[in-house]
Amino acid sequence: MKQRIIIASVLALFAMHGVADAGELSAGVFNSFKGFGLSLDYAPSTGILNSFMVYADTYRVFSGTYRDAGIKMVYLHYNRLKSFESDSASFDILLGPGASTGYVRDAGSELFGFILSADVAIALRARFQRNIDLELGAVAELGFISGDNGGKFQMSMYDNGLAQALLPFLKIMVRF
Repeated sequence: MKQRIIIASVLALFAMHGVADAGELSAGVFNSFKGFGLSLDYAPSTGILNSFMVYADTYRVFSGTYRDAGIKMVYLHYNRLKSFESDSASFDILLGPGASTGYVRDAGSELFGFILSADVAIALRARFQRNIDLELGAVAELGFISGDNGGKFQMSMYDNGLAQALLPFLKIMVRF
């Protein structure tokens, strides 16, 4: 099941390449204390940036508490609030809403299940002249998690979405 979700997600990200003719496309890696994975960004105009991320949710995997990582897909619709220019790069302050879904573990209920959340993100993006972008940001997620807990269906608030809101992420992107 997890492998099918990963394959479908990667294929969807690569399918976005076909619509890049009208705007700017960037692809790269997503790194955070939350997890690591791939990112695809599409800017249809100068004031808007759509960001798609697929990553392995590694909540308590590296500490040895759990063995299985989850998978999360995130969509963010950024608006550029402010831009700054320097000799070697331009900098954008980004803010916007989004949504997340995936199959992850949650801290509040120790449940491993499906999530659905509404997100808000803020980021600082550096756009270098050599077609490299660096983005540092944070995402807060307000949503629900549901799954099987000892033979019983359980649904609760997704506590990690807000508890990990201050954990930053770093994206390293190449512009096409």
